[in-house]
Amino acid sequence: MDILGDISGIRGTQLKELKDLTSLRTDRPELIHDDLLMGICRLTSLWNKEIALYINRSGMVIAVAIGQHAAVKLPPLPARQAGRLRCLHTHPSGNPQLSPMDLSALSSAGLESMSSIGVSNGQITGVEIAFSGDSDYQILALNPKEFVNFSYDGAVNDYRLRPASPSLKVLEQEKAFLVALEEEELGLELLTELTELAHSSGVEVVGQLLQPKRYGSPVSYLGKGKLQEMTQHLQNSGANVLICDDELLPVQLRTLEQATGVKVLDRTTLILDIFAQRAKSREGKLQVELAQLKHLLPRLTGQGLSLSRLGGGVGTRGPGESKLEMDKRRVRKKINLLENELGEIRKTRTTQRRQREKSGIPLIALVGYTNAGKTTFLQKAMEQTRSKGESVQGEDKLFATLDPIVRGIRLDQRTEILLSDTVGFIQKLPHQLLHAFLATLEEVQNADVLIHVLDASHPRALERADTVHKILEQLECHHKPRLTLLNKIDQLDHPSDLSRLAQELSHPIPMSLIANTSLTPVWNKVLELL
Repeated sequence: MDILGDISGIRGTQLKELKDLTSLRTDRPELIHDDLLMGICRLTSLWNKEIALYINRSGMVIAVAIGQHAAVKLPPLPARQAGRLRCLHTHPSGNPQLSPMDLSALSSAGLESMSSIGVSNGQITGVEIAFSGDSDYQILALNPKEFVNFSYDGAVNDYRLRPASPSLKVLEQEKAFLVALEEEELGLELLTELTELAHSSGVEVVGQLLQPKRYGSPVSYLGKGKLQEMTQHLQNSGANVLICDDELLPVQLRTLEQATGVKVLDRTTLILDIFAQRAKSREGKLQVELAQLKHLLPRLTGQGLSLSRLGGGVGTRGPGESKLEMDKRRVRKKINLLENELGEIRKTRTTQRRQREKSGIPLIALVGYTNAGKTTFLQKAMEQTRSKGESVQGEDKLFATLDPIVRGIRLDQRTEILLSDTVGFIQKLPHQLLHAFLATLEEVQNADVLIHVLDASHPRALERADTVHKILEQLECHHKPRLTLLNKIDQLDHPSDLSRLAQELSHPIPMSLIANTSLTPVWNKVLELL
């Protein structure tokens, strides 16, 4: 039996030791043979890598892997073994908690159970076992003392189909630890924004760590000392996800996964995950899938290998398991297909745009940082002008609007405009997203006037305005007539802040969109710029 997974840097004698251990047969009542368990715990701490075993109902180990268990391709199995395999894997971080990735693998691989074993200094810190069943997954948590007398054979029948009870716990929300490389004075702001992104993706933040950028590492992202400190924080906080505030290189991703034993996401993956949740239209879903696959491609570690983070939870929504398992050749083929589909959508949009241009109705596009109030502006514009069309509702969360919205607005008996609301911008916006969403962002590129909605109450409003300007430059739209709507002035602490913003930005119009404020000054300026 070959040892699968990441065996780089491991001595041949140690691999032979693991192979010899897997020849031990587990007795029927046990989850795993005692000597086999002690051996994999010792090797887990020695290598600081996850070890996964697949054991059948006869107690024989049929597959063993080093590294993320979700990356393992099981050998072909007889049909009679379907639903009769159990997977056990170690967590070198010491945290025995099952992750959503583990539970997704339990379902997708058709396993009987999935067990995670927390390991610290070669010793068990705890065990969690999830049993498959018709209802929600039931998870049994055992401390080392309870595990000594645990009978797996009895638990299979006792827990697998039993309704949830106080002795069992359902899957908890993913818990994330955030890290960022600090640039000048932006560190705390970066972590604040990363926290908002994590919350938007449905993740609980349990800790965070900053390091000056000059001490970062091209291999491990953080410096050696900070990496050790962070690993200790991960264990103490119970986090099962590590989120970094930059786009990680493939080598950084692998190094962090091996060092921490938890799922590692970068800022790009997190933003793509939020977009995958928000996408409602076919066009939006295609664009998100394209961006995800382009981000995935350089992170596939070899031909035929599955993505190491496959399995569900934050960072894996969108394309779905079958697509994430594609090798590089198939990913490239899928990317070409998606680009062709989006190309057809762009042709349709071009036809619609030409028809609109023939009508002579000007197009006004709302742009700005995410959660600045663009959709609220569109909603208020429709209310005040009594415009027809499906109503829109602004939400106080990042990237609440993903699919483009265009509404006809009649300013008076003689003047009608089209008002477009598009996806919000953000610092370090993934270039894959910008390219993938070109079809949507054509509304901005073809607009006659841009209305830049800015949260004037934000302490770094000018920096956010600069972020928007840089993205408009990438879209070659920075030359278009533009006014700046200084929103949320009711939340300003000092009136002088408003004066400073007004001096720096083009055609500023201060107001609070949540107040009963007339938009007439905005329309007057729009007509002046047309």
